Amino acid sequence: MTDFLLNLAGLSLGGAAVIVLLLLLGRLTRGRYSARWRCWAWALLCLRLAIPLSLPALPQPQAPIQVPAPADTVLYEYQPPAGTAPPSAPTGTEGSAAPLPTQGRLESPMPVPSPPGEAGTPAPVAEGFTLSLGQALFALWLAGAVGILGWNLVGHLRFCRWRRRWTSPEEDPEVLSEYRALTNGLRRPPALRTAGQLGAPMLTGLARPVILLPDPPPRGDALRYALLHELTHLRRRDIWLKALALWVTALHWFDPLMWVMARAVERDTELACDDAVVRALPPEERGAYGRAILNTVAALSRKREDGEDGKERLI
Repeated sequence: MTDFLLNLAGLSLGGAAVIVLLLLLGRLTRGRYSARWRCWAWALLCLRLAIPLSLPALPQPQAPIQVPAPADTVLYEYQPPAGTAPPSAPTGTEGSAAPLPTQGRLESPMPVPSPPGEAGTPAPVAEGFTLSLGQALFALWLAGAVGILGWNLVGHLRFCRWRRRWTSPEEDPEVLSEYRALTNGLRRPPALRTAGQLGAPMLTGLARPVILLPDPPPRGDALRYALLHELTHLRRRDIWLKALALWVTALHWFDPLMWVMARAVERDTELACDDAVVRALPPEERGAYGRAILNTVAALSRKREDGEDGKERLI
């Protein structure tokens, strides 16, 4: 356990340094490196942080200063008191073993083992246990990781139940015609459903993605831009990157920079998606797409102020 915790701490410390470097590069080189390249950097970093084990196949550089690992301190040690001996075998008279029956000539009786606790046979002693610092820290880390994953799993299951109960398949011919035109070429287009409590279109689901639209759905160019935005998320596999960042955050929950990275992944995936949509649109439509995005953000802000978050979850 101590080796695992040391590997985890070293990996988290190295990942934190990379996170700070990427955030600084993002601020110092605005406009030079797009959010798409930052998403690739986040994906590579998350892939490494997702496996909290040392990789012997990779060359391990030797540090100029070697710091020995600290000894695993014992926090608590329990030694049970001397217990009473277990009950002995049945005896003929109190304190003596029952004689064995003999036939014919007198034979010497077979030796009978002495009951535990008597001379010649040591009494069984219950084993104690110790609680070391490494074991306590491992239990604390495991409880935090399981708690974060369990919390998100419960939220995901609640969202799936809400989606099954309160959403319905989209049946508007205009919306379906626009959707079929945009999904031309996709082998398995995601299902299209509507929900009355939704503030903005969203993509949900890892194995079986679904695009949810507000009810009533937007019309005209706003509908096309919304569908194009969510389908771009699907093609870029952004939902998988967010799930990977969630896993890394659960493993390294004790490092605050991992939570900063999760927010940066959320922000950069949206920026990269918008950048991809803008590059795919003709120049005369890029301004309209930007206004549609601003209108969606304003609608979501009003929803949050009214206490309706629209069940916006991606996973």
